[in-house]
Amino acid sequence: MGADAVGLVGKIAAPLARANGNIVDLRQDVLHGLFTFYMVVDLTESDLDVAGFESILAAISDDTGLKISADPYSPAPRSADKKDLLVILIGKDKPGIIAASAEMLGKYNANIEFAKTIGREGVFLMELLTDVSHASIPVENLQRTIRQNMAAMDIETLFQDEHVFIKRKRILVFHIGSSFMAPDVVDEIVAQTGLDVEQAAAARSGKTVLPLIEKAALRLEGLPLDAVDTILQGIAPTAGSVELIQTLKVMGYKVALVSNGFSFFTDYLRKRLDLDYAFGIPIEVDDDARMLGGEIVADELGSHDVDAVLAHLIELEGVEAADITTLSDEGCDRPPGIRLSFDLDVLLRCFNERTVSKENMLGLLSSFGVRQG
Repeated sequence: MGADAVGLVGKIAAPLARANGNIVDLRQDVLHGLFTFYMVVDLTESDLDVAGFESILAAISDDTGLKISADPYSPAPRSADKKDLLVILIGKDKPGIIAASAEMLGKYNANIEFAKTIGREGVFLMELLTDVSHASIPVENLQRTIRQNMAAMDIETLFQDEHVFIKRKRILVFHIGSSFMAPDVVDEIVAQTGLDVEQAAAARSGKTVLPLIEKAALRLEGLPLDAVDTILQGIAPTAGSVELIQTLKVMGYKVALVSNGFSFFTDYLRKRLDLDYAFGIPIEVDDDARMLGGEIVADELGSHDVDAVLAHLIELEGVEAADITTLSDEGCDRPPGIRLSFDLDVLLRCFNERTVSKENMLGLLSSFGVRQG
């Protein structure tokens, strides 16, 4: 293992191939810039002895800077009765999830053979390929025990006990019922623009969402689409959010966002993060004048209604309700998973240049989601 760089796998494999070493198993990964590489090399057709093999590894180490060690290995044949269980844990990240799940599986003699975990921006996802052939309790009891214990940690547990190497289609939905704009950013906008503090607070939360959004739409009436585009370009996902979404997609998940912000904002996030779906509240657009209108557009789906969205995804993707996991921001200080930075310079320049009025700015404070309550 060592620092990642382009071409490392080739620099390891090529010298072994020239010596007639046959790589029969390989697992490679990069964790936060750390390159890790495990392989099983069959030397049956090679003239190398142990010293010769170690000499090649030493040369590879010198060439790449990697730390490399080797040990003799005699493969154990796979049992015809082997039974695998794919365990998937999804929820809000916190310390102790991996330890609790691993200890529980060990307690019941279930062997973890492969694990992949991602924990970013408050979201935890782990997949455990587990050999349950020699489990000390029936698999259904094991599943129930894992599910109960993980539920106590607010972690949802999914299982796949058939065709574990062919993953079922799964969808992860981020349901964000508050603003993506952090309070300190709002406070700075209010301070720099002279907005009324109470009006700004009222624009971001209320007893019901729809009246807030309708009022925001009125405040945005006449805002040029060019200004909207400029402001959106000043919104950037955090590095952790980008890595999380990329990893989820590599792991085979479809990712959706449901927000009560306006659809021009959720559409931007869908493209920027390469989300599979993003649902926001549509606002009227005057394409001829290239300005926002003053009304929200009723849509059949009701994009801010998470239940309607989930039903839509089930029908559209042909999945079951159990194949969709929803992570909400309820009880969170910040949205889980998708976190954003807002370029204050861009927002304030638009305001200073009078492209964005005070009324427009109040409308924008509601555009990135509002909290009910």
